[in-house]
Amino acid sequence: MLGGSLAALTGLLFVATSIHINEIAKVPHWRIRAFSNTFALIGLLIQSAMILAPQPVAWLGAELLAFNLFMFCFIIIRLLIVWGKANARLPPLRMIFGGLAWLSNMLSRVSLIAEAGGGLFLNACGCLVLTWVCLWNAWSLLLANYQD
Repeated sequence: MLGGSLAALTGLLFVATSIHINEIAKVPHWRIRAFSNTFALIGLLIQSAMILAPQPVAWLGAELLAFNLFMFCFIIIRLLIVWGKANARLPPLRMIFGGLAWLSNMLSRVSLIAEAGGGLFLNACGCLVLTWVCLWNAWSLLLANYQD
């Protein structure tokens, strides 16, 4: 269910961003926010597909942990670098919730490898919170009177 929802949301976000591409392209930290939102949703979609593949639970945990570490570096660290160079104010609540969601996803992977703890429940929580944060970010991008 989550994978289908993420695919639909990613498509809608892509279309909505395309409509406002001129405004978004003018501001570096808006560009990276649009990039981060799109690829975070695509990353969650890929995770959903990986979870559906039949395999041992420990392997799944290791694959997803490696993938989440890659996504963290690819999205979050890049986002922080661009926002720092732009000297823009980071939205604190979104950064906190987004960071906690990525942490929940990584804890889920460790739980799967150890075969103890919250397992995929932590994954579902992290994915839902991250989806919420992406939509919150997208909404702020689409507002015409957005101010940093």
